[in-house]
Amino acid sequence: MRRALPVLLTVLLCGSATSASEQTASTATKGDVQIEIQSPSADFSANEGETTVEVEGIASAIGGVRYLDMMFVMDTSASLRNTDPEDFRSTGAIGLVRNLSPKSDIKIGVVSFDNRGELAQPLTSNRDKVAEALRDLPRSGSTNLAAGIHAALEELEMNGRPDSSRVIMLFTDGMSNEKKAYDAAVQSHAHGATIQTLLLGRSKKGSSILDTIAWATGGNFVQVTDPAMLPQAFLDLRTTGVDSVTLSVNGSDPVPARLAGGTFAGSVPLEVGENRIVALATSLEGQTRESVITVNVRDASCAALEVAAVKDGRPVISLNDRAVEIVVDASRSMWGRMGGEPKMSVAKNILQDVSYWFPQDLDLALRAYGSTSPSTDNDCADSRLLVPFGEENREPIRQSIAGLRPLGQTPIAFALNRAAGDFGSLQEDRAVVLVTDGIESCGGDPVQAARELREQGIMVHLIGFGLGNAADEDTASLRAVADASGGRYVTAGSAEALKDALAATVATAFRVYQGDTVVANGSLGSVEPIFLPEGDYRVELDSSPPQEMVVNLAPRDRVTLTLEKQRGDVSHSERRDEL
Repeated sequence: MRRALPVLLTVLLCGSATSASEQTASTATKGDVQIEIQSPSADFSANEGETTVEVEGIASAIGGVRYLDMMFVMDTSASLRNTDPEDFRSTGAIGLVRNLSPKSDIKIGVVSFDNRGELAQPLTSNRDKVAEALRDLPRSGSTNLAAGIHAALEELEMNGRPDSSRVIMLFTDGMSNEKKAYDAAVQSHAHGATIQTLLLGRSKKGSSILDTIAWATGGNFVQVTDPAMLPQAFLDLRTTGVDSVTLSVNGSDPVPARLAGGTFAGSVPLEVGENRIVALATSLEGQTRESVITVNVRDASCAALEVAAVKDGRPVISLNDRAVEIVVDASRSMWGRMGGEPKMSVAKNILQDVSYWFPQDLDLALRAYGSTSPSTDNDCADSRLLVPFGEENREPIRQSIAGLRPLGQTPIAFALNRAAGDFGSLQEDRAVVLVTDGIESCGGDPVQAARELREQGIMVHLIGFGLGNAADEDTASLRAVADASGGRYVTAGSAEALKDALAATVATAFRVYQGDTVVANGSLGSVEPIFLPEGDYRVELDSSPPQEMVVNLAPRDRVTLTLEKQRGDVSHSERRDEL
């Protein structure tokens, strides 16, 4: 069964329009293979002449791929002086640590055990500390597997991260109390930790115990008789239940990536233009899943264009006094889950977060719909202004967001009609930002409501949040609402995408023209430049009154156009550097 998890990373190709990143995520349960490309990152930029890119990430069939928490549980019994006199045990474990993707978010801890378990290194991102702890392991005492597992579980419960893949790497050269070891394995499984087991030696009973522990927790068992094979054995352990990861570009033959722990890495070729990179993970059970990034490589004739605004000496997202009302969907459908969390919880967290970094030049208000009456009441007038426009209202907005509970219907048209009156006597640059996961459910006409707002000089931007597998006609219906008022329609399939969409929609938008053709879009405050081929361009800002600037771009130019407003007058300036 194949499940696709595309993550689109776009570095603009010269001559292409600005495109929004989108993510499509499906809920995965423990046992589902998951994969995520973590590098190249969002700020990656490829130029002509770069022929390859290193692709790195995490793949797992035992938990999430956002974090990996790994505990080495290392036998330090006295018998190792004879079975492993050159300490290949530590060499192998350190080799695995060194081979883990350096860009992946991994925490590692170390437990030593003989007759008792002892935490030698708490979970840490510092791999040098982990290597030092592994290098200094003693060799004395007896063998108590259960004590080692319990010490690792205690550290994972205390310092492990929510939604992480939790792995215990258990190494021993001997047998232990069978019942206690099995009981510890059951507890590990209950705590969501998989145990990967590695045995040095020929003991049939020892191999039976370790094989059962691994099987009971979803891990795998490896046995070696020659201690010199331990370094390779550690690398060969399929730590997170993934058998292989392959990489391909634009449909090319897949090539194997290097696996170490739950991480993968590999180089793929790049060409000028679009490069669609696919990482395919296959679990030990044969299940597959993809992660996809699209990297556009710009050629050497590209130039970078940035547009900024300054008012009273400080950066702003609008030249005008700007009033934005955020309208939040709190209908029952927001109980739907995204990434394992209710969409309402994700939206609330992001809305509270962005309320801190929305600029002070922005007047803000908050309205919700579907938040007071159960859906069974069919209350199509369920929309309230939670916090009106006013000074120092950020904290009331955060408190109101925290109190939202998804209950009712989706009366979008009614909410938009009510929003028109919320602006009162404000005559500044006005906009409504509607965050919703569904279409009108009360028979209203949100497109007409958006047109009426436009007639009053109020633009409606719409963010389709967590739509999942919504039908194309639903997306078209939501887009039509934004189009009716001249606003922007943006989809957000993740918390990060919602944050970016909010930033883009509250800021003043601009368009870049070449002749009469729009070649790019953007908004004030964006940190991402627009890459374009050489030529003459016109930048038009959706401000009141509209502003227009003309610029010539030469190859490898980095041009910043800045609009500055002082005492009602707007001036334009241009700064030109080299890429």
